Amino acid sequence: MSPERRKTAAERTGPSAAFGSARAPRSTRGQIIDSVVGAPPASVSTDLVAENPENPRRDFDEEYLNSLARNMREVGQIQAATVMTRLAFLVAHPEHKEAVPTDQEYVVIDGACRLRAARQAGIDLRITVDDSSAGTREDLLAAALSANHFRKDLTPIEEAEAIEALVTFHGSAAAVVTVLGGAVNDSWISTRRALLKLPEPIQQRVADREVPIAIARKAGSLPREEQTAFVNTKMAEREALQAQKPKPVRGRAAAKKKDQHFPAVAAPTETLAPAEGETITAATVAQQGVPEPRLESPTPDGRDALIDWTDPDAVTAAILERCPPDAARKVAQGLLDAL
Repeated sequence: MSPERRKTAAERTGPSAAFGSARAPRSTRGQIIDSVVGAPPASVSTDLVAENPENPRRDFDEEYLNSLARNMREVGQIQAATVMTRLAFLVAHPEHKEAVPTDQEYVVIDGACRLRAARQAGIDLRITVDDSSAGTREDLLAAALSANHFRKDLTPIEEAEAIEALVTFHGSAAAVVTVLGGAVNDSWISTRRALLKLPEPIQQRVADREVPIAIARKAGSLPREEQTAFVNTKMAEREALQAQKPKPVRGRAAAKKKDQHFPAVAAPTETLAPAEGETITAATVAQQGVPEPRLESPTPDGRDALIDWTDPDAVTAAILERCPPDAARKVAQGLLDAL
């Protein structure tokens, strides 16, 4: 064995006869939760670990840290640091949301000096993840699904697995809606759960966002033997429709088309006042011309405001300006149900 690495106590003694076979395998539901929340690693980069805002210690002995860093660099980290996942820490301490950056996945609970020394030594930090103070893993899963600042970038299939785990744990979809505090509704839950009825290849296409949720949801309501054919048919129809759509015009061509669509409005002809003693007749009016009425326009240049449909803020603003509140809420709910 290389002298650069010492054996750990576990490596020297081997597995315990008493406990080596006593550890039960993770349950199926637990494996699903782990796949969404994430199974804890044994070591991580120190860039992923935040210092604890609750830690009362503010002053650290630099000489001690230098010595600890040298020792950790030479012989390794003897004792693992105890950390919580960022999600669990914020569930337990929501007031510290701004103090824990989103790119740091863990918060050190016991081992602040080891964290600083590992950073100084340029090595990964050995960790033990303990989220028990934040509640059950189902609590964490519910938080991940209900709050944007906790939520990971879950695929639709991961969301479906998370929902299924919560339904199994709490007993019903209605109970999950209550647990999530209105962040989702019955329609959203039934849509996600339908995805788990699809064959694995179709689920993968949904996870890769190749197949839209609306098509996958309808396929999930069909008999198993019809699902793949239905998805392939609908995707072929969708691709055919997209091929028929005209390509978007950009750059100078778009500016030229815009000018053609909104031609310049000629200035109205000025009508001369009649001279003293002169009578205005129909022929006089026809000869001089009648000025066009001035139209109210939403923009200073007389053109309708164009909407950038790729800009969510612009689309939202347009809907709120043009639709009453009830209609805007229906539009938003329709979009949520379709996604």
